[in-house]
Parts: sequence; C-alpha cells; structure tokens
Amino acid sequence: MTTPSSPALTQESLEVTRQLLDRYDRPGPRYTSYPTAPEWNQDFGATDYAKALERAAQNAEEPLSLYVHLPFCWERCHFCGCNVVISKHPEVSGKYLEYVYKEIGMVSKLLGDRKTVKQLHWGGGTPTYQTVDQIKTLHGKLTDAFDFAPDAEVALEVDPRVTSREQLETLRGLGFNRISMGVQDLDAKVQAAINRNQTEAETRELFQSCRELGFDGINLDLIYGLPEQTPETWTRTVEAVIDIRPDRLAVYSYAHLPEQIKHQRKMDEHPRPTGAEKYDLFAIARKLFVAAGYRIIGMDHFALPTDELSVALDERRLHRNFMGYTVVPAEDMVAFGVSGIGEVGGTYAQNEKRPAMYYKALDADTLPTLCGTWLTDDDAIRRWVIRQLMCNFYLDFAVLNARFGVDYATYFADENARLDEFCAEGFVTRSEQNLQVLPLGQAFVRNIAMVFDAHLKKPAHFEKFSRTI
Repeated sequence: MTTPSSPALTQESLEVTRQLLDRYDRPGPRYTSYPTAPEWNQDFGATDYAKALERAAQNAEEPLSLYVHLPFCWERCHFCGCNVVISKHPEVSGKYLEYVYKEIGMVSKLLGDRKTVKQLHWGGGTPTYQTVDQIKTLHGKLTDAFDFAPDAEVALEVDPRVTSREQLETLRGLGFNRISMGVQDLDAKVQAAINRNQTEAETRELFQSCRELGFDGINLDLIYGLPEQTPETWTRTVEAVIDIRPDRLAVYSYAHLPEQIKHQRKMDEHPRPTGAEKYDLFAIARKLFVAAGYRIIGMDHFALPTDELSVALDERRLHRNFMGYTVVPAEDMVAFGVSGIGEVGGTYAQNEKRPAMYYKALDADTLPTLCGTWLTDDDAIRRWVIRQLMCNFYLDFAVLNARFGVDYATYFADENARLDEFCAEGFVTRSEQNLQVLPLGQAFVRNIAMVFDAHLKKPAHFEKFSRTI
C-alpha cells in the first residue's frame, strides 16, 4: 500500500511552464480504451460481438459492468461531443426504449449463466429525459435479465435543469446509489456562449435533494477551456462548487473539434482560452480543490479523502473504463443503446450510432454492432500498462510479469529509452522495480501513456484526438 508521501500521491502544486506546454500540448488519446477508437474497424460486426459474448459467458462467476446509453436531450449544448438526439417530443424515447429492451434480451441470452452485475451506469444524453414510468420499466428489464449484487454501484448522469424530485425519489427507490450532475461552469456569460443556462440555485437545489435522499459519491462535472472563461470567473465557479461540497469532481478539458463536431462552430464568435491560458484554468481548479481537502484522482478527477476512489488510489487498485474512474472489479463491460461501447471477451464493440440503423439491425434479430476490434496479446499488455499509469501513476514490474509473463526491461526496451526524455523533465522516475509518474508528470500523463501506444503511428489519427492539456 502506498502512503501519502509517495511521489505518485503528492498534492504539491505543479509548475507547468509555457515551455513545457509548447513542447507537449499536442493531440493525443484520452485512453478510455486501448487500442483507441480509430483502430477499430467495421469488419468487426455482429457475429464477432456474439462470439465475444459467448466467450465472456464462460467466466460465469465473474461480475459484469453494464452501461445504457439514453441519447435524448431537450436541447443541445454547443460544446457537447456526445451522441445525442435533440427532441421536444418525449414520446420518441418510447420507441427507442423498446429496442433497448430487445437488445438486453438478446445479449443476456448470449451471456448464458453470467448474470452478476457489480456496476450499472446510465449515460446520455440526459437519462432523466425519460418519464418516471419509463425509468421504472427500463430498470425492471435490467433486473429481470441480470442479478445485481447487493453492493452494486448503480449510477446515472443527470441534468439539474430537467431532473425532478419525483425522478430522484424513484431512482433512489430502485436502488440507484450514485449520481453525477453536469455543471460545466456557473458563470452566466459562459453559459450563454455554450447554450447551457443553468443557475447556481438549480444546481444547489438538486444537490441537496440528492443528499437528503441518500445518494453516495455525488459527482459534479466541470469543463475548462470553454468560451468566455477567464481566471476570475472560473475561480468563482470553483469556489461555489467547493461550497456545495460534492464527494467527487470531474474537471474535463474541453475538446474543440469543429471539423468533426460541427455545432461547436456556433461558439466561434466568443473568445476561448487555449494553450497556457487554458492550462492556467485547470491549475486554478487543482490548487483550490487540493486546498479544500480534495485528493487528485487520475488526470482530471478529485475526491474527498473518505471517498472510495481516494482509498483505491492509496491501495493502487483504481480502475478506468468508459464510465470513468472506478473501483469496481469487473473486467467485462456490456453496453446497450445507440453508440454504446462494450469491452467484452477480449474485444471492444460499438453499437450503431444512428437510431435508424440501430432499429434496422434489431428488427432483423441481429446485434446492432457498428464496429470493434479483437485485442491481441500485445494489446492486452499495453492496455494494462497504460491504465496503471493513467489511474495509479504507478507501474509495478513484478505485477506485470506475474500477470502477463512479461519482463518490463526486455519487452518495453524501446519505450523505456523514449522515457529518458520524460525522466529528464521530471515527469517520471524509474527503478529496477517500478515506474512512477511524478506530480509534474501527472499533468502530462496522456503524453507518457502515448509512449506505450504501439498503434500511434498514423498521422491521420491525430486529427481525431483532443489536445493533451
């Protein structure tokens, strides 16, 4: 077990110079998966995914994580990069849910006796776009098809602008115990620029309702690098959030990709912090959250010392999947709904992104798989290494050897030589036993992880990634 004095956990301020930002702030993956999405292909289809589910079924005693994508929103936030469906007609979600129910039935059948669930997450879109009755029915379909462990983490994302007390009471009654609230920024000028008008009062009211109903691990999402953000306005937002006192915080870097996400161009008339100015916003948040007693979790999360994420970090057992940082020991994650990404049986598999194509596949009694990939042995090794660095800022060579039969110095000889540059910068330190990411290197952990990415050799791929800082 590590101690608070471990280099990987030191909470000291980062001295990120403009020279470092100029050198290392470049496009790169966030590593929610490895291999990353540009490596997936449409040769991987429904038959492959079915084989992966059948392979996963052989580990009947192992728990699962489940993800359900609920894409509907009342209106679009200009910064949003999620796969959403904008509609003022809530009845459209009824048809969608019927198809999700069918997919749940098909997938659970292929999983055979593997039914235990340790983690469930509803994402979107806005899951509370659904009515109370729809929420109850969807949850019932899942509990009919799977067996939820008594200590399962059952979570969802909510928008304070559209979520009612009745919905929260329903969710809590169904067993949901964790909740994540989108905030992004509390400044009115920023909100106008991003088309997300959400008052601080709305945010506080919903947070208080969640507390009263007994939700644990309440998370607030913030985004830095948005149009009209300044150090002064951002500081006020961070201070207000500290006063609200969530258990966890996610502070995401805004990914500006207007060539891929065309509605982001609607913000072009507003000034937007980039480079050093953008990083300064994260540095403000980091300093204030640490001073307020939060601990740094991974590259962009914070948690109170009593939160299980903090405990897991101390014990170097923090994990990461498409739902974010987690302590849930479920190697396989099954996803339902449009664009849902599963990590099952040695594969990544993504569903059709367009509802019409999703419906068409299910109407033909076919899994709605758009693309994916089978992981090679090398992929599995590198995925584990990258996750250790991204989650725990630490790589234990003995554990690597025990898990995969791989000697670090031999297998990663080329990568180790490339790390010399990061050692010289004060980003990492190495010994014969381990590799540790130092506090300064935590700001550049995506760059460090890229050293171990064997696929990152195609220039066209970089256009698909946000900048690392």
